[in-house]
Amino acid sequence: MPRVTLCSLVPIVVAFAAVYFASHLGVWEQAVQTICSKPAATRPTLLLLGDSLTEQGVDPNKSGWVALLQNRYQRSADVLPRGLSGYNTKWFIEFALPVIKRELSSGGISPSLITLWLGANDAALVDGPSARQHVPVDTYTANLEEIILALRASAPDADLLVITPPHVDDAARLQRSRTGRLDRSNAIAGEYAKACVVTAERLDVAVLDVHSLFKSMSAREQAMTLEDGLHLSAWGRGPRSRSRSMSRFPRGTDSWIGC
Repeated sequence: MPRVTLCSLVPIVVAFAAVYFASHLGVWEQAVQTICSKPAATRPTLLLLGDSLTEQGVDPNKSGWVALLQNRYQRSADVLPRGLSGYNTKWFIEFALPVIKRELSSGGISPSLITLWLGANDAALVDGPSARQHVPVDTYTANLEEIILALRASAPDADLLVITPPHVDDAARLQRSRTGRLDRSNAIAGEYAKACVVTAERLDVAVLDVHSLFKSMSAREQAMTLEDGLHLSAWGRGPRSRSRSMSRFPRGTDSWIGC
């Protein structure tokens, strides 16, 4: 049976994320098997770093993307989520990164691929009820670079995949606000997403621009995709329309067909 390989891990997760988000976007395309000829020497490990978007991804009741990955590759790879709800890049560097660096340097974790999904909390409005989480976009960019370089130094053999902050539904966030004030906005989230893409491309790191995936959606689809205006819902589990092309996703739509 085919086995996952190191050189196939980035397109695997990019493609899986693409298919996952595409199912919410009303798109479903046939996955294509792509395998490198030389199998990995050891069982691959996928290390998923981020905030609540990663932490909540573990929840199977929400068709969480992490839970889907764990189910998809349970016989082929270890999927290790390290999602920290509420964290911005500043707190991640201060509290999480030292622990992760120790794990990586000691050999406690030897990932073949690391995903990094931060920025949704950095983009909290500076004058909103979540202002404590706000990190200026220039500082966010510098922090993101620091994290990427630290991960590269601690896990030089691992591939990296950076994911941008997602779309924000302003109306839904305002409706859920206890203070009557908006905590996040899509316009500001878009600025952080652009900064994320620019930083990743400058550092030659694979990037999945989740924020841009929402631009061609209708308002109804956007609302159904997000359960609270920020976090992904369980909508879109079944097959959807083929009306949109998968070409918007980086590195194509190839995915590994596991054992």
